[in-house]
Amino acid sequence: MNNKQGGFCMSFLKQWSLMRVFVISALLLGQVNLIQAQELALKSVDFNALSGDNLQLSFEMTGNVTTKPKIFHTDSPARIVLDFVGVKSELKQKKNVINAGGINSFIAVESAGRLRVVINLVKLVAYDVKLKGNRVVVGFNSSGSIAKESHKKLTEKTLTQFAALIPRQAINKIDFRRGEKGEGRLLISLSNPNTVVNTEEKAGKIELSFLNTNLPQAYAKKMDVLDFATPVAMVEARKVGSKVKIIVTPAETGYAYSSFQSDGLLTLEVRPITTIEEEEKRKKKFPYTGERLSLNFQDIEIRSVMQILADFTDLNILASDSVTGNLTLRLNDVPWDQALDFILKSKGLAKRQAGNVILVAPTEEIRKLEEQEIEAQKVVEQLEPLKTEYMQINFAKAENFRNILFGQSSQSTDGCSASAGSSGGSSGGGGGGGSSNSDDTDTLISNRGTAIVDSRTNTLIVKDTAKHLEEVRKMIDKLDRPVRQVLIEARIVIAEEGFAQELGVKFGAAYVGPNGSFGGTTGSNPDNGSPGDIVTPVFSNLAASNPYGALGMTLASGANYVLNLEISALQDDNQAEFVSNPRVLTSDRCKATREQGNEIPYKTVSQDGTNIQFKDAKISLEVTPQITPRGSVIMELNVKKDVPGTFQNDGQLAISTREVSTSVQIENGETVVLGGIFEGETRKSISSVPWFSDLPLVGWMFRKTVQGDSKTELLIFITPRIIKDSMKMR
Repeated sequence: MNNKQGGFCMSFLKQWSLMRVFVISALLLGQVNLIQAQELALKSVDFNALSGDNLQLSFEMTGNVTTKPKIFHTDSPARIVLDFVGVKSELKQKKNVINAGGINSFIAVESAGRLRVVINLVKLVAYDVKLKGNRVVVGFNSSGSIAKESHKKLTEKTLTQFAALIPRQAINKIDFRRGEKGEGRLLISLSNPNTVVNTEEKAGKIELSFLNTNLPQAYAKKMDVLDFATPVAMVEARKVGSKVKIIVTPAETGYAYSSFQSDGLLTLEVRPITTIEEEEKRKKKFPYTGERLSLNFQDIEIRSVMQILADFTDLNILASDSVTGNLTLRLNDVPWDQALDFILKSKGLAKRQAGNVILVAPTEEIRKLEEQEIEAQKVVEQLEPLKTEYMQINFAKAENFRNILFGQSSQSTDGCSASAGSSGGSSGGGGGGGSSNSDDTDTLISNRGTAIVDSRTNTLIVKDTAKHLEEVRKMIDKLDRPVRQVLIEARIVIAEEGFAQELGVKFGAAYVGPNGSFGGTTGSNPDNGSPGDIVTPVFSNLAASNPYGALGMTLASGANYVLNLEISALQDDNQAEFVSNPRVLTSDRCKATREQGNEIPYKTVSQDGTNIQFKDAKISLEVTPQITPRGSVIMELNVKKDVPGTFQNDGQLAISTREVSTSVQIENGETVVLGGIFEGETRKSISSVPWFSDLPLVGWMFRKTVQGDSKTELLIFITPRIIKDSMKMR
């Protein structure tokens, strides 16, 4: 009995011991597994090429992977991002280049207890993620692009069916020309103004597609238009099935194009875009140019974010000791420089970049640092030795450049004469001046620098530091150039046309003497038989004044009296044209005046007696031209023509004045009419004897008719011509 109990106790103790060993082993094994799970790391990355241009990326870990990583993608640029939580990286380098199967590279960045792997693709394709033990396998299926190809074929099929419903069209002519500003113009003459045209840009070329259109065989060819010096190098037209394709190949990458159709003529215009325009356009549209990335962190230290950005951009980021704190951010597919700017703004920080090094610090600290640098530069400048240079001025006055150095204008209001320089005093016979500036914010020389002028040799003598002398040399090289000249020709045309007509009648009776003659003393003298005078007309005397012709006739006679009729007529026609042609040659932005005429004397009466004074009657042309960068001319004009007029009642001579003042813009060599004054006068006067002039048939004998018509027109024509330089600028 006891033996049995002892055996039972012994067996129970053995079982209990075994159970304790088992429990301890299980705990130890779980702890080891926990430690292994906590210390999971990415050991290596392998890639395998599969059939169909597919690829697999295999991420090998130090232990088994139980959960899939968080994954998302971006379209532009094409990227796939995998986030492994609680995983470290044991890779030798963060960025690895693949360049196979549509994959460029991948980047592995570790931060805040997780590992982010960014896979850079050529284009976004279908992908899947699988877990296989200690590996995470990402498969890329490039056949995902089949959907796009099928869509493209479907679109082409739809267009073909649509083209069958369009009436047959044709291209009549293809021509290429160069525009005034160097743009290339492709002119396509169409038989139908409603021709369907599709214009798009493909692979750096401009393609025009015409549906259901015929192309003459003479134009189905390639045309090399590089000699036109436009952004277009080649134009190719070819027939593709029922369509016609015209492909325009640009000669350079910087260009802009536009197309418009009017009255059966399709015009495609390709103009060049300068580098500055392209850069300004890009900056205005979106000022950030950095490579795009995605960030998604919860309560991460800002210093860790700086480290991630430094690893991503291969830049050196130096963070000040004052940069502290945490932040939460989720940025998806944004440029890294934009992300950096917003991160800094959210924490009141600023940056300062020099080369590939970026300093990040609080804004106030950056400001103090810059102020200290400016003060240090001022101290260095005060200690820098001064040098003297003799600068020869070729096309301008040295006094003008001296005024510019001291922050003054080099021109007066007329655009030519040098302004009176207030800076600097006399410098002996050289005619120069020297000056010192206490404040050099508006000047090109320092407060220690001086500038004097030798008028005899037109030399500018500058004494300053090497840095300021370099700036002065650049200014002189930029501004000391010959000024372009303009010849302005004016035509002042005065056209006059006049017409005058006068018709009169003299009707009356006269006495006839015994011998048949007219005249004699008043009344008759029968004793000596002398005849009397011609009787003054008793009916009407409406003869024309100073007639050029007259017709007299006797209507009736009897009892020594006759009834006479005299018809007189006058007609004047005059046409005159007065042309004045003043010309003047002047420099750009320089006012010029041309005058010619007479001085008309006139009398003035005052308490000092009678004096003779003179009044100008001149033709004058006053102009200030401005040549624009595109070659046109803007002119401030005053054209005046004064001519002597008629004498007044007091014996003084009047002056007839015509004047035009305006501002116009004209192309070089073109003629413009500034303005004109048209004066017209029409008059008709009738003198008649009352009642008798209304009698039928004979009423005209008692009327006098005077008609007049005069026209005067003033026109002013202006033609500017830019004088070409006789020698090349060097």
